[in-house]
Amino acid sequence: MNTNGWVANSFIYTLSNAQLNMTASSQATSLGQAYSFSTSNPTPLIRFSNASVSSAGTYMLYRNMLLMKGVMSASAVSKYMVDITSDDRFTLTSLSDGGNYPDLVMCDSATPVPAAPTDTTATNAQTLVNVAWTDQSSDETGFKIYRRLSTQAADTELATAVTASPYVDSSLTEGQTAYYSVSAYNANGESPKSGVANATLDNIKPTVTSHTPTTSQQVDKTSTTISIIFSENVKLICPSGGDGTCATSGAAVNVVGSSTYSCTGFANLGRAASIVVSAECIGNFTASDTITVTVEKEWIVDANGNYMDVDYSYSFTTGT
Repeated sequence: MNTNGWVANSFIYTLSNAQLNMTASSQATSLGQAYSFSTSNPTPLIRFSNASVSSAGTYMLYRNMLLMKGVMSASAVSKYMVDITSDDRFTLTSLSDGGNYPDLVMCDSATPVPAAPTDTTATNAQTLVNVAWTDQSSDETGFKIYRRLSTQAADTELATAVTASPYVDSSLTEGQTAYYSVSAYNANGESPKSGVANATLDNIKPTVTSHTPTTSQQVDKTSTTISIIFSENVKLICPSGGDGTCATSGAAVNVVGSSTYSCTGFANLGRAASIVVSAECIGNFTASDTITVTVEKEWIVDANGNYMDVDYSYSFTTGT
């Protein structure tokens, strides 16, 4: 069990001062439309190895039972028996797998704080990182941005009084990776933190560093493959967007001879440091042909979203 936030009292563990925020929908009951919930970090609803996270999702009340989605996963339903002990207190007793859930959750009412933001993203923009999120409340005063660098053990508050998404972090240096989360706050307090998103500041564009055949080399057209080596791992992206099958005409690598024949080297979409075009491509050219290979910049992007700056071309010849 991960005891982060939990305190050992004899033979039991307790977690104090955690939050469970429960928000009604526009319907009169949760059966008409599921209500939503979010928790602090660590969540009071999980007690196994990844307890140091927050939970968020939807819930319904039915005959003294609380049914929740989002405690363990977005689709799994967690079940609790509800016991209202006073106007300001209720307890939850897990009806699900006891190995993953606390035996008892005791909740005291509190002045509501905003709901936690969701869908946090962090995007490298070469000289800065854009942190965006979805606002899930209408009563917040502002947002707080938390950041943990890859070299740090815990996050720290990076900015407060942020009024809207996105937030721009311009304080990273080249190559630094940062992990971000966002909370909302008002006069009553602060929401749980959102999920974590990360980005690496990267202003270096991928380039072609070497290739075979080499420039002006004469090759045996029946057994030669074309190999393009890049400065870093790259991903082949359809200019029209998306991975896998691409409807865009053209290819990442175009191979054209002085004769009428040409072929393309789309290769496998996915991250790699090289692109290989099969020997079958060159085998269809004529003898003593001049073949030009062009790597198209709009198809090549690195792991952090940097595209090649310019197309790369070179030529070689086939033997007699």
